[in-house]
Amino acid sequence: MIVDQNAESVVFSTSFRGLSDALRRLPQRDEVRAGSRDPHIARALESYAAGDMHAFESVIVDQPGSPFRQRVWDSMREIECGDVVSYGELAERVGNPRSYRAVGSACGENLAAPFVPCHRVVAAAGIGGYGYGLEVKRALLIHEKVIDSRIK
Repeated sequence: MIVDQNAESVVFSTSFRGLSDALRRLPQRDEVRAGSRDPHIARALESYAAGDMHAFESVIVDQPGSPFRQRVWDSMREIECGDVVSYGELAERVGNPRSYRAVGSACGENLAAPFVPCHRVVAAAGIGGYGYGLEVKRALLIHEKVIDSRIK
């Protein structure tokens, strides 16, 4: 996880593949110190793992992206834990119903999973993709007690 040491609990990048992956995907930022352990973020992760599905709501995320991607990522954070939406439904939520492919691209470029829960976005007729693999996506959705035929 990459956090800003000069700000209060801001996540810039995370990875299920380790620190080197999080660094590789993050544009250079002078104020970021890699590998730091922010107590607020650590508590949020521990709480989420223990079953508090609202633990990430208090964590600030700052990742680079176009205004459209920012709207998509903000909208992802509004998807209730335990629910999923399709790429098309998320496109409608951000005001551009035909942009489901761009929504998928924003999911793929999300640097801050699971704080920005792109795992809650699925295909209309299936689970869709996930940059960390479908096993990780399924595990997150099962942890969140999602009941949806698309995640099988």
